[in-house]
Amino acid sequence: MNTHKYNGWTNYETFTVNSWYQDLSYLFEDHIEDLSDEHDDKQDVLRTIAGWIEEHINEEVDLQVDNRGGFVGDLMNAALIEVDWLDLADHYIDDVWDDIETHRLNQREPIGV
Repeated sequence: MNTHKYNGWTNYETFTVNSWYQDLSYLFEDHIEDLSDEHDDKQDVLRTIAGWIEEHINEEVDLQVDNRGGFVGDLMNAALIEVDWLDLADHYIDDVWDDIETHRLNQREPIGV
């Protein structure tokens, strides 16, 4: 994927998000059925969960930063632009894809087996 430059992550900003939010799997674990129904490609799932992670982190920042338009907000926005959301999602994609495949297998089993 990307060249990792900071402690195994794309950059310092991505590393920092991962350091503060080390387990974001709860964002997707209740959505495996939807992901399975909506995506046939692992890369599509990767992009979807990257978007969910980005949305979640932006919501967290909004809760912690009073004014994203002020000085601190400008610095925060500049840092968030640098975050590699796909790199963060890549950290989870194998487990999510395994859950999707398991869900699909379970859907094929006859009831009562």
